[in-house]
Amino acid sequence: MNRELSAYFDFLRFFAALVVLLGHMEQDGLYMSWLPLSRYSHAAVIVFFVMSGFIIYSTTVNAGRSATDYFIARASRIYSVALPAVIFSVLCAWIFVKDIGATGTYPSNYSSPSVIDTVSSLVFLNESWLNPAILTMNDPFWSLCYEVWYYVIFGLLLYIPGFYRWPAAILAALIAGPAIVALFPIWLAGAWLAGNYERLRFSWSGGVAALLFVTSILVIVAIDVLAIDRTVKDFLHQHVPGFWRLDNSQRLLTDFVIGFAILLNIVSFLYMPENFRTFFNCFRNFFGYLAGFSFTLYLFHRPMTQLLGFHYPNMNRSLLYSIVALSGLLLACWIISYVTERQLNGWRQVFRRLLLRPA
Repeated sequence: MNRELSAYFDFLRFFAALVVLLGHMEQDGLYMSWLPLSRYSHAAVIVFFVMSGFIIYSTTVNAGRSATDYFIARASRIYSVALPAVIFSVLCAWIFVKDIGATGTYPSNYSSPSVIDTVSSLVFLNESWLNPAILTMNDPFWSLCYEVWYYVIFGLLLYIPGFYRWPAAILAALIAGPAIVALFPIWLAGAWLAGNYERLRFSWSGGVAALLFVTSILVIVAIDVLAIDRTVKDFLHQHVPGFWRLDNSQRLLTDFVIGFAILLNIVSFLYMPENFRTFFNCFRNFFGYLAGFSFTLYLFHRPMTQLLGFHYPNMNRSLLYSIVALSGLLLACWIISYVTERQLNGWRQVFRRLLLRPA
C-alpha cells in the first residue's frame, strides 16, 4: 500500500486500541465518560477486523509470501504478545486472589485461573463452541481468538492446493464455531479491498471524498447514539432460538454496517484532498511508533484497569485522576511493548528455527 495509507493505518491501529482502553476504563470505574470516545470500544474492534483483513492480504497475496513465511509471520506476531499477555493475566488473577481479603467481591473479568482455560487461551479456542473458556482478567482476548481463526481459514484457502482446500477450511470453520464465522465476512471485506482498491476508479473530487469520509464516521456514531446496535441485538436475542450462542457476535447486523462504513472510510481517504493525506505521511514515523505498541496496549490493559478500578476506583469522578490513570496505563503498556512486540524479529527467528530445523 502507498505510504499515506500505511501511515493512516498506523494511526487507526493506535487510535482503535486507545478507544478500547478508554471504554474499559469507564467500565472498570475509572471515569472516562468525559471522553465520548469511550463509548465506541466495540466499534474499534470492528476497525481491527477490517484492517487485519486488508493488511494480511497485502502482506501475503500482494507480497507473494510462501506458506512457511505466512506461518512464521503470523505465529511470531501473535505469540510475541499473546503468550506474555496470558501469563500476565493469570499472574494478576493469582495476586488478586491473595489480596481479596474479606470483601467477597470480584472484578467483572475475574475467574479462578485453571489449566484448561489457560491452555485454551494459548491455542485460541476460547470462543469456539466446542470449548467455551475465558482468559481470567482479560475479556478483550476474545477478539484475538477471532482473528487467529481468520488467519487459519484464510491461510488454508490460500495455500492448500486442489481438492483439499475447501474441506480443510470448512473443518477449521467448524472448530472455530458460529460466533467467529459470523463476523468473518467483515474480515474478508478488508481482504477484498486490499486486492481491489488500486483497481477502483471513482470520479470523486476532494469535496465528495471528504463528505463520504465524514459520513462513514457519522454512521458509526449514529448506531451508538440511537442505540440501534443494542435494539437489534435484543430483538434477535428474544426472537431467534439459540442466538445467544453468537456471544460477542450478537451485534452482527450492525457490525456489518460498521464494517461497510470503515471500508468507505478507507476508500474515501484515498481521494481526500492532498493536504489531508500529506499530514499522515509527514507524521508516518510518529504514527508508526505509536502503532508499534498498540497490540500490547490492547492485550495488556484490561487486567490493569480491573485491578486499579477495583482497589482505587475514581469515586469522585475526578478528571485529574482519570488523566493520571490513563497516562500511567499508556506508559506501562509502552514499557511492556519493549519485551513483547518490539522483539518481533527475535520471535520470528525462534519460529523459523522450529519450523525449518534440519532433519
